[in-house]
Amino acid sequence: MKTRNFAGTKILFRLYLRRDQFLLFVWIFLPTILLLANAATFIAMDNHGQGLQKALIEFNKDPLITALLGPVMSMNLPGALVWRTVSLLALSLGMGSLLTVIRHTRTDEETGRSELIRACIVGRYANLTAALILSYASNLTAGVLIALSLIGLGGAVGSSFLFGMTMSIIGCFFAGIGAFSVQLRESSGSARAIGAAALGLGVMLAILNNFGGGDTLLRWITPMAWQRVTRPFAGNHEWNLLFFAAIAVLPAIIAYVLCARRDLGSGVLLARSGRREAALYFSSPLALAWRLHKGSFSGWMVGTVLYIAVFAAISPVLSNAGGMSDWLTNLGGTDWTDEAGLGYVFISIGIYLMSLMVAVYAMSAVLCLKKEEKEGRTEMLLDKQVGRIRWMSSHLVVAFSGSAALLLAMGTAGGLIYGLAADDLSNHFWHIFMMSISKIPPVWLLAGITSFLYGLWPRVTVLGWVLWLSFTLLEVAWEAQVIDWSLMHISPFSYVHYTIHISNLPLLPLFWLICLSAIFIGLGLFGFRNRDAFTKA
Repeated sequence: MKTRNFAGTKILFRLYLRRDQFLLFVWIFLPTILLLANAATFIAMDNHGQGLQKALIEFNKDPLITALLGPVMSMNLPGALVWRTVSLLALSLGMGSLLTVIRHTRTDEETGRSELIRACIVGRYANLTAALILSYASNLTAGVLIALSLIGLGGAVGSSFLFGMTMSIIGCFFAGIGAFSVQLRESSGSARAIGAAALGLGVMLAILNNFGGGDTLLRWITPMAWQRVTRPFAGNHEWNLLFFAAIAVLPAIIAYVLCARRDLGSGVLLARSGRREAALYFSSPLALAWRLHKGSFSGWMVGTVLYIAVFAAISPVLSNAGGMSDWLTNLGGTDWTDEAGLGYVFISIGIYLMSLMVAVYAMSAVLCLKKEEKEGRTEMLLDKQVGRIRWMSSHLVVAFSGSAALLLAMGTAGGLIYGLAADDLSNHFWHIFMMSISKIPPVWLLAGITSFLYGLWPRVTVLGWVLWLSFTLLEVAWEAQVIDWSLMHISPFSYVHYTIHISNLPLLPLFWLICLSAIFIGLGLFGFRNRDAFTKA
């Protein structure tokens, strides 16, 4: 690589830092906030006379908790935080790294900013390098804050920084994944989908590793289990950080190689050319909307089915394991675990978590409207004999029916696999199937809110993601017993919570959630019909 290929990196880094000054603040401090929230729970548990060490020993004997989080490595407050928060911290750092790199590389190429910047004295690798440096610096800063927080909570300095640096390297790995993904396809949406798939695969491999006892070969492969190799507060194997650092920079190195082999705005994997003549059915806005969403939907469908297959295959095994800890049994304030059974508890938690991700798909599908409008394709369609309501409705039909199809597929696959594994298909299938489709109303509500924001105020559609993140954090805070169930009711997902038995679901609130989503859709359509559409003129 020649030096001139990196010309302008410093200036671009300062530009990206200025553009992302608010978002970086969120991504850097969010892991620390999650860590401190869980620390408050463990401290309260110890102060109320339950005894932290006793509780951790009980957790280690709980087959459900160890299957999800793995065994506790050290029986003290810092060790408990490492055990409980590693997946949350890895997801937050990984997501922030992916979005940061994609935003300043592929998204800038889509919008034409990179072409404008390249008109100046800027090297081929300048924007990629500046984006990676920004992401790496953010992850290192977040790692230091995590370490300082653990030190403030009584953790040893060396172990605290070992955990902080482990989390930083995990974030840098996903920054490299983001850099790699933007080289493959022309669309930033495809790059985000590849990054999200990498995050999901990491979580699944971590669960499989935990189910195998926590010390399987998978802990070397998935970043979400690297703390079980570096072992902070449980032996401190610092030298393994060098190995993981080498793994973390590998996708970034591949990204540089691929970047030199593609043109600006294109991808290494070229898009397929379309047919010379369109098919007869390809003659409506709905057909076009399905064509645009088909690739993303297919990827989500494969990922959803594989995800639930793992949970459904493991759950019957847990049904024959020992009892659950008092913490999990009393989590809902009722005897919900006795009603459901250990196997059902495990798969119901899996379905609940996946429903949160299906909401991400539904919101992203709705926001395809914004992408089409920004790129000027909406203007061309509306200039023809295509009404505004008809065009927007076609995308909403695909988004809402697609999210429902994902939940139906999850319920069908989960019910079949669980029933066959438990050798009782007739009793288990419908229970798990209904457990899955009951999540449709809250998913549709978030999609409806997103369509409302797009129709009236497309510039503030980010508020939809803020709302989704708020509901997710409410769940984390409630599980950590930081907030009461009455506050948890703010989230629409509380009405289909995994602690509620399928026979006790509140049907009226679910009906009102569907009605509310319909109202938001109507307001969004009304707003889009009466506002100006974005044009490139």
